[in-house]
Amino acid sequence: MKYKTVAALAALSLTQCTSLDIEECTHADWYSLGLNDGNSGATPYTLNNYIQDCSEFGLGVDSTQWRAGYQIGLKNYCQPENGYKLGLEGAYYNGVCGSNDFLKRYNEGHRKYEIKQRISTIKTRLNTIENEIAQATSAIRSSIDVANNKERKSSLKRERKQLEQELLLLRIGAPDAFSIQFNF
Repeated sequence: MKYKTVAALAALSLTQCTSLDIEECTHADWYSLGLNDGNSGATPYTLNNYIQDCSEFGLGVDSTQWRAGYQIGLKNYCQPENGYKLGLEGAYYNGVCGSNDFLKRYNEGHRKYEIKQRISTIKTRLNTIENEIAQATSAIRSSIDVANNKERKSSLKRERKQLEQELLLLRIGAPDAFSIQFNF
């Protein structure tokens, strides 16, 4: 339930960016606009924003044409391989697909994305740790706050060891190394 609420709020915030001016309302190809919205995984609430935008100019929206295009676009968007690609890119998913296959593939792709992100974070931290160990070693050699620097160096080495183990598990694809899954 928590994820559905977060997804709904995020989806609504994303659709708030949709805004049409008088020229676009007057000359809109509603089918193509719906097709584009469906192909990009926009929520169906996008249509409400168009209706609101155009009503400000006293203009209507061809909802039937928009929905027809949207449904075709959504069929394209909701293909399982597109879900995998979107997940792999770390793209946000609005929860618009009814297909369990899409969600399964999205989760698989997103898991790989998260793993790649975590590996990158670990590598950055390991580089920082090496620099901090070198600084602590230098301070110890210079007899500067020796006790604290020895403790700091020891702590950094423990952290380095833990991160190296996690990195190894992530690289070999150990299932317990990193678990993340999105359910809508």
